[in-house]
Amino acid sequence: MNTYSKDHILNLCKSHMKQYVLVETQQGEQLQGVIVDMDDENVYLVTPVIHQEQRNPYAYGYGYGSPYGYGYGYPPSVGLRRLILPLTAIAALSLLPWY
Repeated sequence: MNTYSKDHILNLCKSHMKQYVLVETQQGEQLQGVIVDMDDENVYLVTPVIHQEQRNPYAYGYGYGSPYGYGYGYPPSVGLRRLILPLTAIAALSLLPWY
């Protein structure tokens, strides 16, 4: 794996500000998100999060056998989280298409 200078990664992140990117870290993790901010040390990403929560399907009158709805259980919850990555932890960055 190539190791780029901090200045190279900083310029790369600046040129991809507010765009949907794939970030690969020095440890080999891959993260998808939008670069929303940055400073001289860190990059701030907003990343999607999908949780498959195991909740009680009978709570609050929803789910199987309920007079208020059909089906069983709940759909997955979707959200966003803000992730702070040090510039020195980034090994590669590339653009991704919006879906």
